[in-house]
Parts: sequence; structure tokens; C-alpha cells
Amino acid sequence: RAATATQAEKRFHFVFDEENGPKSTKGVHLVFAEGDVAVPDRVKADVSGTFQGLPIRTELVGVGSRTYLKNPLTGKWQEVDVGTNPVSFFDPAKGVLAVIKAASQLELVGSEEVDGVDAYHLRGKTTVGSITPLLGNPPGTRLVDLELWVDKATSRLLRLRLSGEVAEGDPAAAVRTIELSRFGVVVPIVAPQTGN
Repeated sequence: RAATATQAEKRFHFVFDEENGPKSTKGVHLVFAEGDVAVPDRVKADVSGTFQGLPIRTELVGVGSRTYLKNPLTGKWQEVDVGTNPVSFFDPAKGVLAVIKAASQLELVGSEEVDGVDAYHLRGKTTVGSITPLLGNPPGTRLVDLELWVDKATSRLLRLRLSGEVAEGDPAAAVRTIELSRFGVVVPIVAPQTGN
């Protein structure tokens, strides 16, 4: 029900947070992103992470298969290759929905409030393969810990948390959380002009 209800949503706000994640020295590696999504392929977010291993805090826009990052030094937009692309989080065929659909051993932990909304808190497992479109990790059938918070009234996903080693070399203490809110709120998302 959570996958179906969430898949029906075409616009929402999200927060992605990675704690104790792996160190990256190539490309762009996001450890935090907050912004808005228009399904199927548009995202606009404030992000922080690393670029070629150096810490950055800037803005990101994804339109279709292209991802743009504002250069924190020059203020100009440039097209980049992003390891963790927020657009893929919400692709209807994969992303968070695939993680939910691949969930197993689910059990109800209890009820909690998420941003003032009554939610069921569930705990279970999902395969590393279901997470591949999300984090770019190698696919596989190994199970990792999963927690879900689902709106009691609408069955929409409010929070998803993955804990532990997703890819080889990941710290055992790695935790990745995605929160969804502001369903249906329209935020214009267009590709920026890139500088030369």
C-alpha cells in the first residue's frame, strides 16, 4: 500500500541524509540534500558532500538524465556526474519504491509522529540490489536493515532509513535516511544556463 500510495504522488519535498558513510575521492558524492521533486525526472535541491574528495555545499538541479551543479567558487552552473543523484531516488520504476517493494521480514515496531503526522513504524530487510539505483552500489541479494515510517491516514511513505553496509567497504555504522513531505506542492524546476 505504501508503494502504491507514494507512487501516485508526482510532487513532493524531500530530505536525504547520509551519516557515517564511505569516503569518496572521485566525482560528486552527496551526504545531504534537501529540495523538491517533480516525478518522473526533475529535482532541485540544496546539497552538501564532496567533489573530487573536497567538501562542498551548493545547489543541484536534475532534469532528465542531466545533472547540474552550481560551482561554489564561480557561481556558474556546470553539468556533472553525480554518484548519488536525487532524481533516481524517486524514479517510479526504481528508487525508494523498489526498496519498499523488495522489503521482507517486515514487522510493526509501533506508532510515531513524523513532522506532526501519525505514522506506523516498520522494520525489516531489503536487498542491496533494490538500493543500486538509489546509491549506485553493486547489485546483489545480500540483505540490509530497513526501517519505514508510513502515514496512517494516506499510506504514503514519510521516512525510509537504511542501516549498515550497502556496498563493500561501507562503514558498518552507515545510515541513510530519506524523508518525504509537502505532497502536491508545485515548485518550478528548469535546467539552468551553464557557464563557459
